[in-house]
Amino acid sequence: MGTHEAHEDSDAIGRGDHEAPEPEEPTGRTIAGVLGSPRFWLAPLVLVAVLFSLMAALYMSAVVDPQRHLHDFPIALVNEDSGGEVTGADGKPVEQNIGAQVADGIATTAAENGFEVRRTDRSTALGELNSGKIYGVVVIGANFTNRAVALGRSTVLTSVPARPAIDVFINRGSGAFASSITQTFAEQMTKRVNEQVGAQLTEQVRRQLDANDVTFTGAAQLAVGNPVQVTVSEPTPLPQGAGNGLSAFYLTLLLVLAGFTGAMMVSIVVDGILGQTPIEYGPFYQWRDRLNISRWATLAAKWVIMFLVAVVLSTVFIGVGALVGTSLPNAFVLWVISVLAIFAVGVSASAMMAVFGNAGLLFNLIFFVVFGLPSSGGTLPLEASPRFFEWVAAVEPMHVIYLGVRSVLYFDADLSAGLARSVIQCFVGLLLGAALGFLGTKFYDRKGWHRYPGGMTLPPRLDKIVNAD
Repeated sequence: MGTHEAHEDSDAIGRGDHEAPEPEEPTGRTIAGVLGSPRFWLAPLVLVAVLFSLMAALYMSAVVDPQRHLHDFPIALVNEDSGGEVTGADGKPVEQNIGAQVADGIATTAAENGFEVRRTDRSTALGELNSGKIYGVVVIGANFTNRAVALGRSTVLTSVPARPAIDVFINRGSGAFASSITQTFAEQMTKRVNEQVGAQLTEQVRRQLDANDVTFTGAAQLAVGNPVQVTVSEPTPLPQGAGNGLSAFYLTLLLVLAGFTGAMMVSIVVDGILGQTPIEYGPFYQWRDRLNISRWATLAAKWVIMFLVAVVLSTVFIGVGALVGTSLPNAFVLWVISVLAIFAVGVSASAMMAVFGNAGLLFNLIFFVVFGLPSSGGTLPLEASPRFFEWVAAVEPMHVIYLGVRSVLYFDADLSAGLARSVIQCFVGLLLGAALGFLGTKFYDRKGWHRYPGGMTLPPRLDKIVNAD
């Protein structure tokens, strides 16, 4: 890759021309000199304050009021009721579909509260539930009308009728909080539906009993006033070791941090070995002789190491997961998507540091972590966060990686459950990061802006700010 630069002092090999020839200043004088100039403390103070203000604003706004921010929360509505005969006001039988009336009421109320109701059949609804496309399924049972009528007639009969039923299905694989929102919706729906159907049945039964001069007892009013039975269940429960639907999020967080932090660590070590930056171990300080290597060659070497890091860490993560009892179906597919995710994030993060220098570290932190966590959808569904986070999630690697990991862990590696999108966007991100790094470093090399003291000087105005006495 090149040769080390020659130095006159052969005894200083490994230290280069960077060793300070003068003794250190007294501590008190040095501290006073540093703190006496606002440029030493004002810049880091402002930078840290701005960064963490941004983090606080994003993280708190994402979770502070999910119910108020609820929008387009997808649930399926299935009406299997075929209707039946009920007694009209004139005492004559009338064809009616109480299930359809209930379905219309559910759809209207749900839409007003931020839910997106999709009317479909049971098979399609359960298929979408088991692939993460929707968060819940509401099924109005068959014979809903007939059961409601039979319940009303039971007030003067000795038989015990079956109550009209509504089933609500959830899947914790879509996220623990998403299931919680669906369960809360089911509780609210139970109250509204019973009020609607109960009032209708109470009026019909009261007319019939009054016509036959029969007393409408309190027990009968109570039974008819609360007629509908709503049951919440999970048709495809998560296996043991799935962390109640959170294992996918935590693995996603590991993959993103492995790529982002791994790229930073690789960059520090490689730059130190190549003599680009000093190496420090505790009190030991060394600045090696600089190797004559281009910016592009340095970045390419880092990418090769990042690929090896991705392979090793993916293997470690799956091994540790298995050791602690994590449910890991489709382990090989999970390993492949993990390698791709870590490498894609690592290539992009390395490219940012190669092109923007120290500022690239801050850009990486903001892009991969600050914006990534609240827009991941791993803990709180995006439909329960401000819409801003949906727009951010469209380009954030943490969200698309989460979709792929979730699909592998909970939805049998179904491509339509987010795995296909995850793979495609990871490849796109990998190519964009590679293009940024290649074009940026090649441009710097062509301009002769090499990484050594004096190789590239600051513009006069910026130099006056940074290097002022």
